[in-house]
Amino acid sequence: MPNDHDAHRPAEIAALIEQVGVAKARLPLGQMLTLAVLAGAFISFGAAGYLMVMTGADAGFGPQRLLGGVVFSLGLSGLAG
Repeated sequence: MPNDHDAHRPAEIAALIEQVGVAKARLPLGQMLTLAVLAGAFISFGAAGYLMVMTGADAGFGPQRLLGGVVFSLGLSGLAG
């Protein structure tokens, strides 16, 4: 039962996601290429950070692997750059 929050029913969520997807598919080519390049840059930031954290780490060392995952996630979000 929706209240004053921004809650939506599953069918409404699916419709909203579809609208966003269609809008992104209709972006001009230049804007789409720019977003594609930025996506690749964020993935590379995450991978570079992960490699810096994990270089020389023992494969079974749990906390360092967790830190590597956190650093990779931060790189994907653009917060590490």
